[in-house]
Amino acid sequence: MRQYWKFINLATATTTIAALLAVSSVHAGSFLDKPSIVTYWGQNSKGLSNSQKSLASYCDDNSDVLIMSFVLSFRDGSLPILNLANGCNGPAFSGTELLECTSVAADIKTCQDKGKTILMSLGGANGVYGFANDADAESFADTLWNIFGAGESDTRPFGDAIIDGFDLDIEGGGSTGYVAMIKRLRKHFATDSSKDYFITGAPQCPYPDAMLGTVLDAVEFDAVNVQFYNNYCSTTSNSFNFDTWNAWAKSSPNSDVKVFLGVPGSSTAAGSGYVAFGSLVPIVKELKSTYSNFGGVTLWDASASYGNTDVSPNYQASVANLVHGLPNAGTEGGGTKTNSQHKTTSKTKHHQTTTKTKHHTTTKTSREGSVSTKHRTSSTRSATKTRSPKSTSTSSTSAKSVSKTTSLKSTSSHSKPTHGNTTKTKTTKSKITKSKRKTTASETSKSTISRNKTTKSTSRNHTTSKSKYTTGKPKPTKTLTSTPEPNTGAPTACVSHASKCPTEGQMVCSGDSFAACNYGKWVVRECPSTLTCFSTTDGTSIYCGQGISGTTCPAALKNRLIEGATLLTATNTKQKSPFVGPTAKPYKNGRVIAQFSVTKLNAAGSFEAVINARRLDQTSFGSTITVSFKVANGIKITGVTDGTVSQTGNQVKVQYKNHSRKTMVAIVNIEGKVYTGNVLVAPNANSMKFSS
Repeated sequence: MRQYWKFINLATATTTIAALLAVSSVHAGSFLDKPSIVTYWGQNSKGLSNSQKSLASYCDDNSDVLIMSFVLSFRDGSLPILNLANGCNGPAFSGTELLECTSVAADIKTCQDKGKTILMSLGGANGVYGFANDADAESFADTLWNIFGAGESDTRPFGDAIIDGFDLDIEGGGSTGYVAMIKRLRKHFATDSSKDYFITGAPQCPYPDAMLGTVLDAVEFDAVNVQFYNNYCSTTSNSFNFDTWNAWAKSSPNSDVKVFLGVPGSSTAAGSGYVAFGSLVPIVKELKSTYSNFGGVTLWDASASYGNTDVSPNYQASVANLVHGLPNAGTEGGGTKTNSQHKTTSKTKHHQTTTKTKHHTTTKTSREGSVSTKHRTSSTRSATKTRSPKSTSTSSTSAKSVSKTTSLKSTSSHSKPTHGNTTKTKTTKSKITKSKRKTTASETSKSTISRNKTTKSTSRNHTTSKSKYTTGKPKPTKTLTSTPEPNTGAPTACVSHASKCPTEGQMVCSGDSFAACNYGKWVVRECPSTLTCFSTTDGTSIYCGQGISGTTCPAALKNRLIEGATLLTATNTKQKSPFVGPTAKPYKNGRVIAQFSVTKLNAAGSFEAVINARRLDQTSFGSTITVSFKVANGIKITGVTDGTVSQTGNQVKVQYKNHSRKTMVAIVNIEGKVYTGNVLVAPNANSMKFSS
């Protein structure tokens, strides 16, 4: 008998030890503890019926965090709409539009068991949402906790699965209530010590963000997935402003908040801003070595990044290997800190069941072996309809209300519309034919960041930032070092006016001026009065526009130009010198805020540009959005994707077909021509008007 009990005790002890080991690995650390990969899922930005796989399909070594998108059409404590494109077809709970997603529930548990963090994103490009006051926002926080968190409800889309927090991708509708909502969510998080919860945000790169700017300054976020695309401050432009966001992080309510580099997963996943892998490598390495708040890379979205085979085996895996191979110690401040919001936990139960409604609580393992602490997250994108393999998807277009059985495709605020045709400019003089868009492959740069030509992609609405332009100067943007491509790159050293230049026809910015390589020598010219110089978002050319100039060259080197942060001194030794890029002035009135950015400009004068508009009120754009503006002499607008354009003299009228029944965001892709002898000048922000 004693031998029997010894055997039982030994078995019990073995089981207990195994359970304790499992718990220790579950709480081993979070995605905030070292460079990580965040992947959005649920909007099928690639747009084919089979291009978005199940959530569990992406819970591999190439993602640390998966953000499901989107929850939309919320205004108070009532039930919202859930749109996961073809990821969930319902049915809807009786008497509601909220889908029940049984297969996704199982996938959430599977992913959490593998140590992945699963967040739910709120907002996105489609739908009309927002709050009238703090009370409505707090009521909605209660609803979120009850239907997605550890609360109780008869209408839980994912059954007993409990997500790990929320992401705010607020693309329109203003900022009212979100501070109160986050504070209320954190109070709910504190009632469940069995796991870590996170709040993340997805601001657009123009600083401060038009919707989340005041929110980010008022409450603690664990991470921000900054959208460095569809805007003038894209990763490969001279206005790339990661430095500005890192400075915000250090002065924010949570000084340890991580800043993620948000990029499109393919050239068709956003209207602009895709970075070829070879060009991304040096950028990511430099960000990691320069900024201690750098958190990793965020990809929009899984269908695009996993399906992008520009690099083998795919873009997602390549970026993940890059990020996971980074050293885990920053240079700024001497190393990576543990997020201040982490709360050490030591629960012994891996799955916890609550009364009335069963919830599946799973803790997460990280690649590190350190103890995790409590975090909170928030991020968002947009919802849309899934299309057949024939059609080209557009993640920021037509997202209709989710019905009980309709399979939806992503209407993300990240992609450019590709489902329609680009129409010609109507003029009273001549007929202009539509020009074909030419996709160029980016070449890999050598040891420092290169600028590459990018393909125009489906328009994601990550649009304008919250503007303080009328009340104060925005923080300047610091741009990283750049090694040029053979024929399009900028110089790595300041050069004197009339000195030799490497590539005929090359154009680069120099403060408010720009320089052109003409017959082997630099010719420096000023932008028109009150304007400053911007690089195209692909970094290969320039244009002039309204904004605050950057210190592209040191003040002592007047009439010289520099691109990047590496300055060759008189002794020909390299030293770091700050490079501050220009900040664009947005168009803004009481209802709409918009940014205009030129994505590419070729030697023949043909250009592509993006108008990124967001509503500040909680009202949808109509089925047709009319944008009117005035262009400079020598500029012709020749086409618009999914719309028509007419031009009389300098006055342009664009009519854009809005394929989404309800949306507070519009990404309008236009084409044009700059005639010989003229510099491309962006439309005057004060002349731009919207109606629908």
